[in-house]
Amino acid sequence: MKNLKEFTFISIVLVVIFIPAEAIAQGCCTAGSSTFGGLERGISKADNLNLGISFVHNGLNSTFDGKNSIPDPLDRTASVSSFNLELEYGLSEKVSVLVNTAYVIKNRETTIRSSETNEREKISFDGKGIGDVIILGKYEIITPNILSPTGLTIGGGVKLPVGSYTQEVDGTRLAIDMQPGTGSTDGLLWGNFYRGFQHLNLALFATSLYRYAGSNLDGYRFGDEIILSLGGEYYLADFLTLSLSARGRFADKDYWGGRFLPSTGGSYYDILPSIVYSEESYNLRIFYQAPVYRNIQGIQLTTSSIIGFELLFNFNLRKS
Repeated sequence: MKNLKEFTFISIVLVVIFIPAEAIAQGCCTAGSSTFGGLERGISKADNLNLGISFVHNGLNSTFDGKNSIPDPLDRTASVSSFNLELEYGLSEKVSVLVNTAYVIKNRETTIRSSETNEREKISFDGKGIGDVIILGKYEIITPNILSPTGLTIGGGVKLPVGSYTQEVDGTRLAIDMQPGTGSTDGLLWGNFYRGFQHLNLALFATSLYRYAGSNLDGYRFGDEIILSLGGEYYLADFLTLSLSARGRFADKDYWGGRFLPSTGGSYYDILPSIVYSEESYNLRIFYQAPVYRNIQGIQLTTSSIIGFELLFNFNLRKS
């Protein structure tokens, strides 16, 4: 937990940096829902409903041993595709509730030596189904406006174990990282910070998410993690925005069977460019995420690239 305390300190430092700046806007096969979408935006205003539909494809074709990229000992590759659905409703001018879930498809290929022919052959494992559900309440402490374009929002919630974590193939249970769910209830703490520079057509933002993991009925506990995002948006036109952010994910080791598991946990840094097309009632966002730096525990198969899109609709349900 020593590393996690250091990462918590980093997130506090980010808050200190951003607020005084003078402050409108947003694992291998880790199970659960995507951290894109509503977890990177501020609140939905009163009586407004945000409906988000997105697709994210995560390719895992890189293997690291600590800080070093190495050939995978088992010639493994993997992918995770998720179809995400989120709903966020503004209960008041400063409070909204977000619900996020996904349908997850996971695949992993590895090379083994046949016991019959003694030749190397590839085998494939697949897991799919509804993922876990995130419910997050948001409270806007500072509301941005024309005179003071600074926003500060905090929130908290839970990740509920809706997705299966006991799927089997030919009578053998899939590994926990291939399951669509975790089987555990996790606590969530969240924050979003925003600063606009209207004369420059520019905005800066920071988002943090801390997940305190619970244990499932098998006694397996994923490591606690912090995800930090720091970036900016440049408005080319009323309908077109370019965005670039840096993202860090810091995870503790998983725990099971009375011990911390090797080849779990670490630090993962990525960059995420995206482009957003906006109309009056919807936004279309296309994004790409690429790795920058890895410092992990043991040998792990890690993300080589993430690509996806998000379509966000806004409905004003206020009675006229």
